[in-house]
Amino acid sequence: MEEKDITLSKPFRRFTTRELSLIIILSSLGAAISVPIGHAGNLLNSIPSVPFGSPQVLSGLHVIWLVLAATLVRKTGAGTVTGVIKGLIELSLFSFHGIFVLFISAVEGIIVDAVFVITRQTQTPSLCLAAGLSSASNVAVLQLTVLPRLPLPILAFMYSISFISGVVFGGYVTKRVADIAGTLKGW
Repeated sequence: MEEKDITLSKPFRRFTTRELSLIIILSSLGAAISVPIGHAGNLLNSIPSVPFGSPQVLSGLHVIWLVLAATLVRKTGAGTVTGVIKGLIELSLFSFHGIFVLFISAVEGIIVDAVFVITRQTQTPSLCLAAGLSSASNVAVLQLTVLPRLPLPILAFMYSISFISGVVFGGYVTKRVADIAGTLKGW
């Protein structure tokens, strides 16, 4: 199957009703799943033998929806809009991050769009890079807001685990789902 390039002509080009529906559905699914994943991460952090930052192994699950929306819609801004809507819904579902979840999700979406604009494609390496960087961006946001004094080795551990999780869950798994969705819907 031949890969299509992402549409880059105008940032935040108007979305069709179908595209907006897809963005809203994926945002809602992402938010509904992200809240329990966040709480599972907190539970994982409370286990005494597990090192601090280990919940980042789940962070790739948060960006699946952003990468999937950007891949299926194929317009610049789809990841950002999905991230903002996902953050708003997550906030209304009482995410343990509080108001920061809106900022975290928006930054994740912006990074997905930025990688797709820079690489001008949505092939597997671009998906994996976008998902890995997007997933790791949550550590950067947390570092700038609530975790500013963590030692460098812990931050490096968190960034690397989050990036790998993003590549595996947000990149590879999203590519497989997008291939199936594209086959089913003729995209």
